[in-house]
Amino acid sequence: MMTRLKKSLVAVLPLVAALVSIVPISTPASAAPGTSCDPGTYGCMRFFYNSNRAGSYTYFNANVSDLAPYTFLTSGSGQGQGIKNNAASVLNNASTFMTIYYNSGYAGPCDTVESWTAADQLHHTYNQNASFRWNYTRSDCYVF
Repeated sequence: MMTRLKKSLVAVLPLVAALVSIVPISTPASAAPGTSCDPGTYGCMRFFYNSNRAGSYTYFNANVSDLAPYTFLTSGSGQGQGIKNNAASVLNNASTFMTIYYNSGYAGPCDTVESWTAADQLHHTYNQNASFRWNYTRSDCYVF
């Protein structure tokens, strides 16, 4: 009986391995932070550590509901610091507008940055920025 079971397992294991290798494994969408612009879905948005687009920066190409996990990536003032509540300016390198929020989850006071526009010093979210998203704004957002 044991020999029959072994033969069955030996026959089935290659089939299982083959099926596992062809089943696609999907990963969740990511904000794709980086040091250069990968256009992604909307274009790119760059957070800077200092005002006037100075210091370390990080690019994003997707919505981010909580900036806590992300840091400034390039060399310069602020490199390695968390982006959440530390960005002073941004550059929107996209063909659509984006909105930065004071709180995580797209809540609180906000700044909207028009397409292809820089905000050299954020207004409502200066060093108090926790999330951002594309193509959405509110009437009470400061507009750059």
